[in-house]
Amino acid sequence: MEPALNAMPGRRNARRARTRQLLLEHGRRAFARRGHAATNLKEDILLPAGVSVGSFYHQFEDKTDLFLAILEEHGSAFRQLIHEANQPQAGQTAEEIARRSFETFFRIAESNEDLFHIMLRERESEDERVRKFLREGRRAWTEGLVADYRTILGSHRVADEDLEMAAELVQSMTFDLIVHFLGLTSQERKSERFRLIDGLVRFSLGGLNALFEVPAPAARRIHD
Repeated sequence: MEPALNAMPGRRNARRARTRQLLLEHGRRAFARRGHAATNLKEDILLPAGVSVGSFYHQFEDKTDLFLAILEEHGSAFRQLIHEANQPQAGQTAEEIARRSFETFFRIAESNEDLFHIMLRERESEDERVRKFLREGRRAWTEGLVADYRTILGSHRVADEDLEMAAELVQSMTFDLIVHFLGLTSQERKSERFRLIDGLVRFSLGGLNALFEVPAPAARRIHD
C-alpha cells in the first residue's frame, strides 16, 4: 500500500497542472475573443474547459488573476526570445543583430496574434490591476532592451538616459508597426514583412539619414 500512497501526491499534482493548463488555454481564447471585462468566467472559460468553480479557485483568486497569469507566462517567454536574438556574435554587424531582433519580434507577433490583440485592447482597461500590469510589462521590455544594448555596445559608453530613450523609441516603433502588420491580409504580409523590418533596421541604426539614403558611417562590427 505504501507505494500507492506515495504516488497519490504525484497524481494530484499532475491533475492540478492539467487543470491549470486548461484554464490558461481556454482563458486565452475567451479573453482574445471578448476582452477581459466582457468575459464571463463560468460561461466563457470554466464550462468550455470542463473545470469546476471549486477547482478554479484552487488555482486562481479570480478572473483577473487568470488573465494576468496568461499575459505573464507569455510575456516572459517573449522577452527571453528577444533577449536571445539581441546577443551579439563575433564578427556580426549592428545591422545583422538588429535585423535578427526585429525578425524575431515579427515572428512572435504573427504566431501569437491573439495575445497582442489582448494587450492592445486592455491598455485602456477599467481594471487598475490590468493597467498596472501592462505598464510594468512595458517597463520590463524597456529594461531588457537597455541591458541588451549595453552588451552590444561593449566598451562604448552611452549615457543611461540615452539608452533608455533609444529602447523606448524602438519599442514604440516596433509595436506600432506590428499593429499595422497584423491588420493586413496573409497575402499582404508577405510583401510588407521585409519592407517593415528593413525600415525598422535602417531607422533604428541611422535615423532619417538611413531612410533618405544620406551617407553615414559604416556599421560597426562586434569585436571578437
